[in-house]
Amino acid sequence: MELISKQLRKLDIFGQEIRLQADSQSAFRTKIGAIMTLILFTILAYSSNSFILEMNKGKNAVLNSKDAVINPEDGYTFHSTELLFAAGLVDTMGQPIPNDNNRIFSITFYFCQKQYGENNCVNIPSIICGNRTSNISLLDVPQKYLNITYCIDENYLNNNPEIRIQGSPKLENFTQFGGLVQRCQNSTLSSNCASTEEIDRYITNSNLFYSYSFHYFNKEQEVSPYEKAQSIDSTPIFNKVGKYIRIYFKYSQSFIEYNPFYFFPQLKQIEGIEYENTAIDSTLNYEDNNNIALFELNLDAKKKIHFITYQTLMDVAAKIGGLFTILRVIFDVVLFPFQRISYRLYLANCLSKQQRNFINNDKNKGQDELNLYKLITSSVSRQLYLSQSMLIDKFLDITEILINPIKITKQMEDLQGSIKRYDILNSRNKNIVSELDEELVFDKNDGFLCMKQMSPLSINEEFRVGSQMNIKIPQLKVN
Repeated sequence: MELISKQLRKLDIFGQEIRLQADSQSAFRTKIGAIMTLILFTILAYSSNSFILEMNKGKNAVLNSKDAVINPEDGYTFHSTELLFAAGLVDTMGQPIPNDNNRIFSITFYFCQKQYGENNCVNIPSIICGNRTSNISLLDVPQKYLNITYCIDENYLNNNPEIRIQGSPKLENFTQFGGLVQRCQNSTLSSNCASTEEIDRYITNSNLFYSYSFHYFNKEQEVSPYEKAQSIDSTPIFNKVGKYIRIYFKYSQSFIEYNPFYFFPQLKQIEGIEYENTAIDSTLNYEDNNNIALFELNLDAKKKIHFITYQTLMDVAAKIGGLFTILRVIFDVVLFPFQRISYRLYLANCLSKQQRNFINNDKNKGQDELNLYKLITSSVSRQLYLSQSMLIDKFLDITEILINPIKITKQMEDLQGSIKRYDILNSRNKNIVSELDEELVFDKNDGFLCMKQMSPLSINEEFRVGSQMNIKIPQLKVN
């Protein structure tokens, strides 16, 4: 158990710093500090796992966006099955208007390519959404609205698998989707329209609802930041008052940088169309009141550019480092009083043991050892702790306890060497300066002077009194 306790204390990173211990440790470590260390690294391990999972999912991706002017070649090409464009009419009570064989109103869709003032429009017939034979569109119309909502004809979508929406800042080359809602009018081709009074009764104070698709930008998507979305809006319709509804999309580009290991980044470009705004104007046209509503889908002259940089492992490491620093500071503040008290108790117990061994040579060393529990419950222990602390603060500072023996030993060795050297000089009883001329011998062969003198002494060298050695020094010549 003692071995386990000793190994556990080695995990403590919050110990009280000291200069030196006999077991080569530089801090006084405790079990409570080791437990807090384990808690700290458990939190860091859990956080690291969470941060890495979030990095893989793009949860904390860095996003920068800017607006730009759309170029003539910019546009969005998509499959016709992605097109969502539908409309319908209900009365003031929200009930469907009976419109068998379009006897009250008709809805016609169109697609126009406009280039330098020339319009090339194609009319697209409509079909009741509930009468479609295949689920060719991603239209998500409520079940109760399927029989009163008009969708784009399936044959057109089959014959035109790809559709491109084009925008232009100067309206030179752009495309336009639209829909026209008209009152039923008898002609040579059809004469099944209801009476004018019945049509007025249904049209007056009715509600036009229309649905369209676009992309919702979400940088946290795993594959693409563009999520398909749908909007269903409505507006009131009055007799002889036409509505002009313009829905603006914004062409969107996203540059996604995948760089998981901070090396070899990969760049991926994805495009989509985002919803921008809707403008609804009421126009009075007493000359031709057959047009109930006209709505258009346009690509705005502006585009949105997103730069998405997914987190790297370096970013995760920076987060972990910041979290570790914050937790370390918090744990240091919490543990400081406990660590300090434990350290003082250790010094007080050491001092008490030395006092007992010096005075009484007491063999029951652990009988009166102080601990935190005794310090809380016993006034005698608290008094002993205070008295021992005063002695420690006054005489037994831990630095002096552990460092002074080394310093004293070195000072004693230096003192012994100095005394020894002083005794040797006295035993010689010679005036080195006066004998210098007699002891200097000029050596003509190598041009050096030979001088007999005492060798430098140290405390770790053996020497005898009167020992001398020859040292050659360069001769000084006057030119």
